[in-house]
Amino acid sequence: MQKYLAQVEVVAPNHLEKTRHLVKAFLSGPGPKLQQRLVERRQKMTNWATDWWLKDMYLSVPLALPINSNPGLAARPKRFSSQKDAAVFLARFLTELLNYQELLDENGLEPDKVKSKDGKGMQPLCMAQHYQIFRTYRRPGINSDEQVVLDRATSGNNIIIAHHNQFYSVPVRAPDRGRITESELVQQILSIMETKADPRTPPFGILTTAKRPAWAKAREELLKHERNRHNLDLLECCLCVVCIDDDILPATFNNPLKREDRWIGDRDYANVLHHALHGGGSRHLGANRWFDKTFHVILGKDGMWGLTYEHSSGEAPAVFKAFEDLTEKVDSMPPPDGNFVPSHLAAPEKLEWHLSEQTLNHIRDAITSFDSLVEDLDLCVLWFEDYSKDFVKACRISPDVYVQLALQLTYFKVHGKLVATYESAGIRRYALGRVDCIRAASPEALAWAKAMCQGDPETQAANEQNNIPDKGTKRVQFTIYSQERLKELFDLAVQRQTKEMNDNINGQGIDNHLMGLHYAAKEAGEPVPGIFTDEAYGIVNHFALSTSQVTTKNDAIIGYGPVVPDGYGCAYNMRKNGFIFAVTAFHSDGRTNATKFAQTLEQNLRDIARMLKHALHQ
Repeated sequence: MQKYLAQVEVVAPNHLEKTRHLVKAFLSGPGPKLQQRLVERRQKMTNWATDWWLKDMYLSVPLALPINSNPGLAARPKRFSSQKDAAVFLARFLTELLNYQELLDENGLEPDKVKSKDGKGMQPLCMAQHYQIFRTYRRPGINSDEQVVLDRATSGNNIIIAHHNQFYSVPVRAPDRGRITESELVQQILSIMETKADPRTPPFGILTTAKRPAWAKAREELLKHERNRHNLDLLECCLCVVCIDDDILPATFNNPLKREDRWIGDRDYANVLHHALHGGGSRHLGANRWFDKTFHVILGKDGMWGLTYEHSSGEAPAVFKAFEDLTEKVDSMPPPDGNFVPSHLAAPEKLEWHLSEQTLNHIRDAITSFDSLVEDLDLCVLWFEDYSKDFVKACRISPDVYVQLALQLTYFKVHGKLVATYESAGIRRYALGRVDCIRAASPEALAWAKAMCQGDPETQAANEQNNIPDKGTKRVQFTIYSQERLKELFDLAVQRQTKEMNDNINGQGIDNHLMGLHYAAKEAGEPVPGIFTDEAYGIVNHFALSTSQVTTKNDAIIGYGPVVPDGYGCAYNMRKNGFIFAVTAFHSDGRTNATKFAQTLEQNLRDIARMLKHALHQ
């Protein structure tokens, strides 16, 4: 409760007095009884939080999956001299994926390990996510989605290839002959690649971009026909979806920063991240997807190589590690010799749908809402190369803590206040643990941000816009704080954020715990305690800054959309040569601006380094 009050103090200060009374009433009233229920639940379950967390974080959220939930990754581009080379690359990747699936079937993964809490040894992490990403499917529901856990005896033996908005099922295992060979896979993929686009093909994949209740209703209509039921079964039980994209996104999707960061041809890093996230909507490649399926690999006609994934099945480390490891194996293989044994396999099964007038209406509605969402996305990629995490480590600061504080300073400088900030904290030290929330908005971060912005005209303008009194320092154009005092305030913010990070990864975060107390009251059918219906609780859980460190082996561009209409999404990849930030917002909000946020962040990273270097030379 003390940690909760500290959040209210920073992001909802006008509500602090009332919230203190509610907290007092909770501690002397229903709180201890609800806590006891959690303790009892813990005795009965492997992990008391995960089922509730999954429902709260994903399954009960009615928003469309692309942008709002499913992240995107754009990896290093591939260079192919022919369509056959591209088919070979995909066949090899899928062959390696089948090898990986067999390793999973045998429970053969070595557990990941991290330093134990006491720092004296290594502690294994729960690997459940790695095992389930290819065994789950998110099925839409009217009130809540369902996470379908697939039986390996009847699933994972076909892949779905999407091309020109048409889906094909390719069996990769058969009871009478075992696994498909690489050569056979090449020929199956080539036969699909050589198929011409048919303008009459209904863009069925677009249905998975609708808000979840709308897609659930559309799915009920589809299920009325046997052919559609068969198709949905194949899509649900497949191992993965392979998207072969015969188009590229136009320059309108390029980076608004207009840096010389060409990725390939006329495309830049923002363009390919848009491609991975949503495919450019219905006008481009957005229907060449099935967003409910966990693992989507994407190969573009210009060598774009990427991924999008359904997030409820697992976190980025499990999904991205599989993607990068398999890609690395394929990249290290020698060029193909070009000799392929002719295959006598049947052609891939083209999924033909029964279309009712009602389904056509559902498709039209999905196109309208998805294209609107795509057009609303404001995305900016910042590749910061002035220094890397090695400089931060040399200053004896956790690079993650450093970036989180830079983001707090950026939000404060742009908007004149701090807001509830989400950073995912992996809690795989616990069986079936997923994530808790590292909260970076703290009283110490606020004090430091205010000091850093003294006399800054832009922040003063933002303060005035938010009606935040400036205690008589408006229009003061000089810095009141000395460099030494700024460094002292920064050190206090670092200490606070480091503790917050360590508390979370060791199971001492507040968000899962508060959620559990809330659910314990609701499930018992009792009145919901006042702290959960209080306006402050809504503000503290309105994550206007949603962040995540997603570090990969290679210089991958990774991103996702904001989680609230007036918010920012910010994924960051810490590289040896610097930091890659993908900042997102929504144009429709009018107050948020991804480019301005990225530019301010860039300047703040320079200012913080200058402050630290000044302190080193004292």
